[in-house]
Amino acid sequence: MAELARHALRRLSRGLARAEAGVATRRGGLVLFAVGLAVYALQSIALPVIPGRDFGTYLRFYDQMWEWESVLPMSMLFRTPLAPLVIGVSLDAAGGYGAQVVLAVLYAASILAWSRAALAFGRRAALLTAVVLLLYPGYGILFHGLASEPIAAAAVAAWALALSRAAVRPTPARFGLVGLGIAAAALSRPGNQVLLLFALLPLVLSIPWRRRIACTAAALAVAALLLGGWAVNNGLRYDDYTVARGGNAYLPFFRTFTTDHIVSPDNGPASRELADRVERELLTQEPYRSYGVTAERFFALGADREFEDVVNLTEHPELAEKDGVVATPMLVRELPLPARKLVGDLTKPDRIILVLE
Repeated sequence: MAELARHALRRLSRGLARAEAGVATRRGGLVLFAVGLAVYALQSIALPVIPGRDFGTYLRFYDQMWEWESVLPMSMLFRTPLAPLVIGVSLDAAGGYGAQVVLAVLYAASILAWSRAALAFGRRAALLTAVVLLLYPGYGILFHGLASEPIAAAAVAAWALALSRAAVRPTPARFGLVGLGIAAAALSRPGNQVLLLFALLPLVLSIPWRRRIACTAAALAVAALLLGGWAVNNGLRYDDYTVARGGNAYLPFFRTFTTDHIVSPDNGPASRELADRVERELLTQEPYRSYGVTAERFFALGADREFEDVVNLTEHPELAEKDGVVATPMLVRELPLPARKLVGDLTKPDRIILVLE
């Protein structure tokens, strides 16, 4: 029995040694990627891809991003484009099965990226990283939801790989890829803008100062070009020059208004003032007027449309007055005259055609 145990340990030791030796090779990378796909397939038997947190928001973003005028601008300002693009394009191209294939590839590729990034600390670290990620259920579950989390996780893995390689062999081109990874991570989850700090890493490396400055400039330039471009897009479309509005900008009010339904005209002077404006400038217009909606009923409903109306009323009242937009969603055809409007459900093509004709 003892001899069998020693023989098994020797075989295990030789197997681990071969795995360590091959983890850094191209063939080893292909094997790890294939194993990642196989593990994902096994996980999918019990946990298929499902709509993730705020899935509907990403679909609304994807649907509106191709139109300069957005029906629900807050949906655009609170999100960044990478996750809606990946989700929307994959669903458009091949439906749910296509989205599952995309997430499987992102899962396997992210594990490969983290393993290669860990090579900076040795082959054993790279192998251990891959094994831990493959065996940890929580990491796999992350890639079974159509949300920003799997896209952000894959983007951060790509950034980590670019950073580890640039730190070992610092060149402006490699740090340009670091800047690209920072932008991708931030455009999938806005909080990842904190990774911009790593663009300053060349300043502490033991390389000539001229190369330090060049590498830092390359990383900052690429990240600033992409993130700044998106901020300019938001500024031109929504008069808000930011990559994304933070949750503190309106999320607390969104929760209290649409989820908890605790915003009421009777809460205090500020709530009464808001209710007075709603009564005066919203409830006297369609469709609220025809339905006889009172201020109490308006705040009790507290759905997404009412929330967007309040936001537009309080933040951009001049735009609503200019275009006569007093409720959302609203489609306005200004030309040719006479102007026509469609309020409410914009999912029925026949109604939209009647307005546009």
